[in-house]
Amino acid sequence: MFKQTLFSALFLVATLTGNSASFNAAPGIPASPAQVDQLVTLFAGTQVFVTLNEMFNAEEVSVGNSIDFMVRSNVTVNGKVLIAAGATATGWVKSVKKACDGKCAEITITVESAQAVDGQTVNLRSVPHTIQAPCCCGTATANLGTNLRAFVLNDVKVNA
Repeated sequence: MFKQTLFSALFLVATLTGNSASFNAAPGIPASPAQVDQLVTLFAGTQVFVTLNEMFNAEEVSVGNSIDFMVRSNVTVNGKVLIAAGATATGWVKSVKKACDGKCAEITITVESAQAVDGQTVNLRSVPHTIQAPCCCGTATANLGTNLRAFVLNDVKVNA
C-alpha cells in the first residue's frame, strides 16, 4: 500500500510540474513530428541570384579557374528558405581572351553550384557572362559585386 501511495504522489508531482515521463519510439525515430526535418523540393528552373566575391582580370585567370560567388537573396519554397542569402556559390572561368593585336580582352564566367541550408550542393546553370575590356588596349576586369543569375539544374530535396 505504501509503494502504491508513493508512486501516486510522485506521478501527481511530475504531472503538476510538467515533468511527465515520455517514452520514445524505436531508436532512430523522433519522439514528435516537430523534431522531423521537412524535405522540401527545390525545383529545376528556380532562379538563384549571386554576386561575385572577388575581383580578377584576363591577365590573372585561366580557363577552368574556380570563382567564388555569394547568394544575394533567400531562395524559398512555400515560405521555407532552401538556399540562404550569403550562402557560398561557385563558378568557373569558361574562356579568356587576352588583349593583343588590336583585339579586346574578355573573360566569360558561369555559376555552377550553390550551398543549400542543409549543406548539400545544388547544381546550377547560368547563361555565360562575358566581361570585355572597355577598349582594345586594356584588360577585361571582373569586378567585385558583379551580379549574375543562375537556375537550379535539377529537382533537389532539401531538409528545411
